[in-house]
Amino acid sequence: MQTFTLHTHNHEQNFDGHYSAREMIQAAQDKGFSTIGVTNHLMVHPNMPAYTYDMPMFFSDFNKAEKVYMRHIEILQNLKSDFKIDIKIGFEVDFFTSSEWRRNFEKMITRLPVDYLISGSHFLKTKDESFLCNIFHLKQFSPSIDKETMHHLVINHFENIIAAIKSGYFSFIAHLDYCSIFGLGEDKKYDKYKYKILETLEQTKTPFEINTSGYDRINRPHPAPWMIQEMSAKNGIVPIVISDDAHFTEHLGRHFAEAEALLKQLNYTNRFTPDMLKKP
Repeated sequence: MQTFTLHTHNHEQNFDGHYSAREMIQAAQDKGFSTIGVTNHLMVHPNMPAYTYDMPMFFSDFNKAEKVYMRHIEILQNLKSDFKIDIKIGFEVDFFTSSEWRRNFEKMITRLPVDYLISGSHFLKTKDESFLCNIFHLKQFSPSIDKETMHHLVINHFENIIAAIKSGYFSFIAHLDYCSIFGLGEDKKYDKYKYKILETLEQTKTPFEINTSGYDRINRPHPAPWMIQEMSAKNGIVPIVISDDAHFTEHLGRHFAEAEALLKQLNYTNRFTPDMLKKP
């Protein structure tokens, strides 16, 4: 059984976890985990939609975001001496393809002393990134989005994941088919984009996660088992890691047994470990 977790969240500074960093770390240590990685969301874009203005986790200004992210790092660094468990500091980054975003992101990340980054794509967007919508908030917009436009937004979402993989920024890629929670991208016509995601993982040797939160949401992990099976059939050359995506202490290690059983069934033996984390 995997005895570490590298994708967790806490609530300081209005991030979307439900417990403090101290409580999450203590709970992981009490479970006997050797390592916990804290990866609060890094969501910043000049065109962040107006509905997020009263949601402190979302930023349109890189300078303001950097101050919050630096404080996140300080909180965790100050906790390290209080625990025996190894504490890794990271971010779950929403990647964007525009040159402006990448330029600002690359400047900011060089000033943030983090251990690693993971990529978690949570947005639908137009090609030019003039329209962004966190998929979690899609109900606010869906009545006004016609079927054809939604189709292209979903394609852009998958292509954005491919670009994130190619960027080389990330230690591993989170929940490859996150949009399936909301019934998006499930039609067979999107499978060619999912296969392209898998091909890009293989070509770049980029690790990815089996996110166990899906067992609670849609009765299966992310990505779908057939996608994991496809990667296993490629000789399992890409390392895979089990992630609980824990926002509550009780989420730590959730459904790890089911994920382990699935990986055993698929003979997926190439496993990602904390010593494989890479600094940005």
